[in-house]
Amino acid sequence: MKFDFFSFLPGFLHAFLQNLWMGLLAVLIGLIVGIPLARIVHRKLFLYKLVKVVLVFLRALPVFIVMYIALGVLTMTVLIDETNLFSAPVISLLVGLCFSSISGVFDATLDYFRLLAAGQRRQALLIIPNIFRLFVNVAATTAVGAALGVKEVVSYSLLTAERLSNTNERMFIVFFVSLFFVCFVLLSRWAMNYIVRTRLH
Repeated sequence: MKFDFFSFLPGFLHAFLQNLWMGLLAVLIGLIVGIPLARIVHRKLFLYKLVKVVLVFLRALPVFIVMYIALGVLTMTVLIDETNLFSAPVISLLVGLCFSSISGVFDATLDYFRLLAAGQRRQALLIIPNIFRLFVNVAATTAVGAALGVKEVVSYSLLTAERLSNTNERMFIVFFVSLFFVCFVLLSRWAMNYIVRTRLH
C-alpha cells in the first residue's frame, strides 16, 4: 500500500473528533461530580472527610489501570453491542478519564470557592482556564484508548501504518501524530494563557 497524505488526513481529523468528544464528555462528568464534592469539602458538610479520602484514591490510580479494570468488569458482567457508539473499550476509557477529570475539577473548584470566600474574585475566575487546561490534558490522554482498540486518532494512525510497506512512511506517520498532539497541547495552552493575560489581568 502506498501512503497518500491527503487521503489519510480526513480520516485522521475525523478520528481526532473522537478524542475531543470523549475528552469533553469526561470533563462534563467531572464537572457534574467534582463541583458538588468540592462544595461539600469547602463547607465541611456531612461526610466531607470521606470525600477527601475518595479524592486521594481517585488521584492515585493511573488511567491505564482504571481503564483495564473497567474493561475486565464490563466484559465479564455486561453484554455491550460493540457496534454502538459506546462500546466496552470506549466506556472503559471514559471511566479511566473520569477518575482524573473528577479530581481535577474538584481541585479547581475548591480553589475557586476558597478564593471567592477570601474576596479574591478576579483570581477565582482562573477556574475557567484551569478547567480548559484540564480538558486539553484529558483530550490528549484519550490517546491511551488505542491500547484497547478505541477508534481514535492514534489507533487510526497505527492501523494505517501497519498497512504500509515503506518504513520511512511508517515513521512519518508516527512523527506526524506526535507532532500533532504536541501542537494541539501547546497551542491550546498558548491561546488560554493569552486570554487570561488580556481578559483576566
